[in-house]
Amino acid sequence: METWLQGMDGFSYCMEMLAAALCFFIFLKKRKGFWLRVGASAIMLFLASLLIYPYFVDITNIYNWIWFIFIFALTIVICYFCCDITWKDAILAASCGALLQHTASSLFIVIFYQGVIPEFSGIRYWGLYVCVYLIGTILIARKLPDEGHYHVSRANAAIMAVTVLTIVLVLSVLVKSTTIDVIGVGTANKEYIKLFRLNQIYALGACVLVLALETILQRELRVQRALSENKNLWNQRQLQYEMSRENIAMITRKCHDMKHQIEALIQTESHSERRKSFIEDVQDMIQVYDSNVHTGNEALDTILMEKGLYCKVHHIDWTCVADGKLLEFMDVVDLFTIMGNALDNAVESVEKRGKDEFKSIGVRVWKKDLFAVIQVENTFDGELKMKDGLPLTSKADKENHGIGIRSIKSIVEKYQGTVSVRVQDGNFVLTILLPIMS
Repeated sequence: METWLQGMDGFSYCMEMLAAALCFFIFLKKRKGFWLRVGASAIMLFLASLLIYPYFVDITNIYNWIWFIFIFALTIVICYFCCDITWKDAILAASCGALLQHTASSLFIVIFYQGVIPEFSGIRYWGLYVCVYLIGTILIARKLPDEGHYHVSRANAAIMAVTVLTIVLVLSVLVKSTTIDVIGVGTANKEYIKLFRLNQIYALGACVLVLALETILQRELRVQRALSENKNLWNQRQLQYEMSRENIAMITRKCHDMKHQIEALIQTESHSERRKSFIEDVQDMIQVYDSNVHTGNEALDTILMEKGLYCKVHHIDWTCVADGKLLEFMDVVDLFTIMGNALDNAVESVEKRGKDEFKSIGVRVWKKDLFAVIQVENTFDGELKMKDGLPLTSKADKENHGIGIRSIKSIVEKYQGTVSVRVQDGNFVLTILLPIMS
């Protein structure tokens, strides 16, 4: 019976840690069966408390430290188990949760501690914790992630974990254990209580300060990332402008050549071989620039016409079969961005091939059941490396490149759609599935 009671005491602390961590990782990208996973985690903590915690009672401070480190590590595993995130995200979420739990614990001691034993009341105790957790969730936890993830480096995650361990182990486990052992002995009783309270005020301030600094850091990193992406998008637009200017210059030159060809035709004898050759040259020129596209969607027509013209001028085989009316529910800018990024990636990929190698790009838009399917396919050499369901960029600057595919994924998810990529028969195939919205 005594072992059971000790286990329940340890389980209470585990639930405080889990609830505090939940305040943070509930805003991260969740795995399937999220709440079942949370429930399984609670059961795991219950078993750990029942079977392991009794061995840490009434023994040295070193073992108390080991118990906290064990629960902290277990909380990190739980964060990763429940959410589709990296270990860095899990460490940060668990660290912030531990700081929030310690904030509530220190605040309770500061308010209610009057002697050797706290003035314990279940309503006061859990009421205070709920209030602190709600405030932490509203003011801090919901502001940290960006699209279900943190902008956290390995160094940032490691520093947070070490900071938590330092604050909790030194200002909580060590001080509580050493102070409570001597409280109540002779005339030093009041002085030790005063020092104990001051220490908890210091711990409370340290926890709040670290959480506030992490909030500011995440906000600054989001701004920095947004500026970096805007810079890259601006560079892409500049390249697109240069490409368009090049196309216009080509058209101007070809039109100038066609003018002279027509003048030569006028002066050439009928039925001569030279006249026939001139006519064939003019027909070839006209065919290159006969790139009008009519899909029923103006935005789609615009981007397909521009890319189709570029492909014909640069000797890239181009095919397009698209029903643009299926995409009328999409915002014009969103559609233009998706198709522009997809086709830019396709053009960049095929242009890496050798001069004499076959280059082709194909675009299809069709209806399948209640979905609109967009497929962009291009010839592809090399190995496709994936991460989180998306291809990794082959460029050295992986942080600032690959924005195009992330932009596509972000817009597609806005319409509750999905993006998939694969390599099949020497072709890179990007497939976008969008539920048709009436």
